[in-house]
Amino acid sequence: MSTLQAITQIAAEFNGRLAVSALNLQTGETIRYHADDIFPTASVIKLPVLLTLMQQVADGQASLAEPLMLRRADKIGGSGLLQHLTPGLVMPVRDWAYLMMSISDNLATNVLIDHVGLEAVQSWLVDHDFPNVHLHRKIDFGALSKDIKDLGTATADDLTRMITAVFRRQLITPEACTEMLRMMDGVGSDRIGRYLPFSPFGTDEPDAEKLHLAGKTGSLKGMRAQTAVVWYGEWQEANGFAITVMTEDDPAPEKWSVDAAGVVTIGRIAKLIYDDVFQK
Repeated sequence: MSTLQAITQIAAEFNGRLAVSALNLQTGETIRYHADDIFPTASVIKLPVLLTLMQQVADGQASLAEPLMLRRADKIGGSGLLQHLTPGLVMPVRDWAYLMMSISDNLATNVLIDHVGLEAVQSWLVDHDFPNVHLHRKIDFGALSKDIKDLGTATADDLTRMITAVFRRQLITPEACTEMLRMMDGVGSDRIGRYLPFSPFGTDEPDAEKLHLAGKTGSLKGMRAQTAVVWYGEWQEANGFAITVMTEDDPAPEKWSVDAAGVVTIGRIAKLIYDDVFQK
């Protein structure tokens, strides 16, 4: 059975919609399943917010060292820790961005959307040829409860192209891309990394033998998504793959479990791609 046939079988077992876009970074081989279909992004849309911020920094319009204050009016629920901290806290923009990506902090996200400008994010996406990726508004759970597409939408193909360009240091500057990958290091270990052979914590091994993962996840009721890059060794060797898996319309009662069908499905598909790339 081919990898695409195996993905099709997994999709048939999933009680919802599914899209996959994967790229072998060395050979350029692609695997696509409904990769041009529009899906809700949930927090995956935070990646272009970060890219817009980094573009403004590179253009001299912003600074990662600029201090931003946590305001009581910015409080929002969902993922993150800033909502639990004391208003008046001041941190540099870099730390707000790190929290937005590493733990998907929603308060940090809304503050940064205000900081860079909603229209600036969409302009960056258009200017860099990501026509199917849209940030519609700041995070608003009242609106999202009515329509999970309210925050952002994208295709799996566009997100894979985006994370691949970051990994290849093709967007903004190489230094900016390296910093963005640092902020996404290890994100999604419960999804794309779920069934992959990561070394036990604290293991001292050569970097060439160490498996790396950097990406961004998203979760809303009945949907899960992730875009990521998985690789061994130095990034210049391109010994790995980029992947985006998007799901929605899972009818099961939402329990926000690490074993939710969408999470497990993403992990199963990532393992298929891993085997296709590294065990041929």
